[in-house]
Amino acid sequence: MAASKGKPFPFKHAWAILQTFDKWKLRDQETAPKKSAMLRMDDSEDEEKERNLGKPEGTKKGKQRVKMEGEASSLREKMEQMMKAREELTRMILETKILITEKKKEVKLAQVEAKREEAKRKADLEERMIKVKEAKDYQEDIAGRKRIFRGASSTFRGDTPMSGGGDGGVDDSNGGA
Repeated sequence: MAASKGKPFPFKHAWAILQTFDKWKLRDQETAPKKSAMLRMDDSEDEEKERNLGKPEGTKKGKQRVKMEGEASSLREKMEQMMKAREELTRMILETKILITEKKKEVKLAQVEAKREEAKRKADLEERMIKVKEAKDYQEDIAGRKRIFRGASSTFRGDTPMSGGGDGGVDDSNGGA
């Protein structure tokens, strides 16, 4: 017990138990730091690690290490969950975009098909209107020919509206006889 400086150790019953542990064995073997080293307050962690290299970890540091490892692992788990959630969200966004694109294609095809049907319907309607007009023109032509034919046949018979009689438009009046 080099650190006691000539004073008797008051807890001999505790020392009897503690002296068998590595922490206390190493403590007695350690040399006291020099005053110049005590005055230097800029001890780096590397020097501290070198000094504590063979010592077992204390309770406080052990708890702190366990706590830090727990926080780090929970942080890692949270990061992994966030990454998985982000990947899932990205996948869902891509699927949604693909569905939207497919729907747009379907709508576009439906519009093109509707325009094609509309054009076909208009063409059919125009064709029917042309046929109706041709039929009407044909009927008017036939009606006109019938009128001409009736007029020609009545002229042959003498039933013209100008003749006044049914003798075919020939005027028989010779002046008196």
